[in-house]
Amino acid sequence: MMNKKKLLLFLVVLTLIFSATSTALAQSDWEKTLIIAADSDPASIDPTFSKAYPVGSEIIINVFDTLVAWEAPDFDKLEGRLAESWSISEDGKVYTFNIRQGVTFHDGSAVNAESVMAALNRTKNESSYMNRYFGYIVDMKAVSEYVLEITLEKPISVFLSWLAMPEAAIVSTAAVESMGEDFSTHPVGSGPFVFQSWIPDTEVVLTANANYWRGAPKIETIVYRIIPDASTRRLELESGSVDISQQNGQLYSLPVEDMKAFESNPDIKVIMLPSQIIRELAFNNNSETSSVRDLKVRQAMAYAVDYDGIVEYLLGGTASRVMGPLTTNNWAFSDAVLENSPFTYNPEKAKQLLSEAGYAEGDLNFKLYTFQGTLWGMVATFLQENFANVGINVEIVQMEFPPFRDIVVAGDFDIYLGGRQPWYNDPEAHITIDYLSSLADTAMTFRMPPNEALDQKILEAQAASDQEERKALYADIQKEIVDFVPGLYLFSPNVIIFQRTEVKGLVVNSAPPLNEYWSVYKEKH
Repeated sequence: MMNKKKLLLFLVVLTLIFSATSTALAQSDWEKTLIIAADSDPASIDPTFSKAYPVGSEIIINVFDTLVAWEAPDFDKLEGRLAESWSISEDGKVYTFNIRQGVTFHDGSAVNAESVMAALNRTKNESSYMNRYFGYIVDMKAVSEYVLEITLEKPISVFLSWLAMPEAAIVSTAAVESMGEDFSTHPVGSGPFVFQSWIPDTEVVLTANANYWRGAPKIETIVYRIIPDASTRRLELESGSVDISQQNGQLYSLPVEDMKAFESNPDIKVIMLPSQIIRELAFNNNSETSSVRDLKVRQAMAYAVDYDGIVEYLLGGTASRVMGPLTTNNWAFSDAVLENSPFTYNPEKAKQLLSEAGYAEGDLNFKLYTFQGTLWGMVATFLQENFANVGINVEIVQMEFPPFRDIVVAGDFDIYLGGRQPWYNDPEAHITIDYLSSLADTAMTFRMPPNEALDQKILEAQAASDQEERKALYADIQKEIVDFVPGLYLFSPNVIIFQRTEVKGLVVNSAPPLNEYWSVYKEKH
């Protein structure tokens, strides 16, 4: 029988073994789990019904594959995903895709031409958001088991870019048929991660797809934790209970205080990249009664704004100036828009133009509609003060997104503060939706009045296959738009991501500002 001394020694050794095993397990769990702090719940994680919100869109690109995607790390050209290769007919209307063989959805059903076609048809038929893109499709057919042919009504040079959007991701229609309405909260794709659970306003959990065609992800579990409060996200990142904290294009809050807090913290890495997001004040240019129908009023309001003050003072240098309908880092940006631009701070000129338009101080009164959130409130208040300095009265109305969007789309406004976040890397992502007059009342746009000549240029630029030809067309378009002053181009927020330095392999895309986590892993210093 074991004496007391031997028994005590045995228990000590056993405790040490158990402790070491537990530590190893904890270390293993830590290495295999990525915790992401998001500021809002995903509005949707079903591509067909996606609301194009950052959190939901990012989850979609990690659960689903698209036919094509932007190639890392430069994200300046497209690569095949479910489409291994493709060809385009000489007239630019017919796209033939060779579907990657041997790929299955997470439910085990096959990815082939028929299943891809069914997924695209679902989106074409049921997504009002994607109708502006897929409405150009006049025919789809599975030529063979792994060859899909898509025919457009006219050449569209950016059609492949549209197929790389999160909303164009390929769903398992077998799962859609078997699950019905439950699919939208339990989506099934073929991507690197498998959807596991979603507790609204709390968390979304994904697990690695061990059979992913590009190879299994290095991370086994991703947990999106919904933490609306910025200070809480900062504290959790500092403590190590969160690995990544995203700003989502500064959609709701400002990261300036976070950046100051992390400056001297060696455990936190701040990633900041210029984006193609534009924040703007839009006029209702199609209103029959609004004072903003007067060009001199629009020009006066453009000269009234201290743009550098917004970028440097209000946003702490976390954004850049925007001088027209495209950001300066867009390949089609034209330097000509800088000539005689009204988007410079000159309050005396603003007062002069208002006088020429027949308005005395205090005559103009507007309601400025915008999103809820710290960012929008601060920018709106800054604009309110700028306009007051030249005699324009502005009342700020902050709203939840659904009613705000309804007011804007219905045209029940004079001015609103919003923006455009492009979901693909092309000037068309800004120009067509915002300035084509036939789309004026279909979305949150500048509600351009009918202009046949401008519309024709926009459609030509959308269809042209030669990039230099497109660049020349977009140069003309930009000059015409800037001269019209359809709104005020305020700033382009940087894409900002805070991550623990133990996180490795993250490659950040800025257009759109969404992250894929297939290549990410964690390791101790």
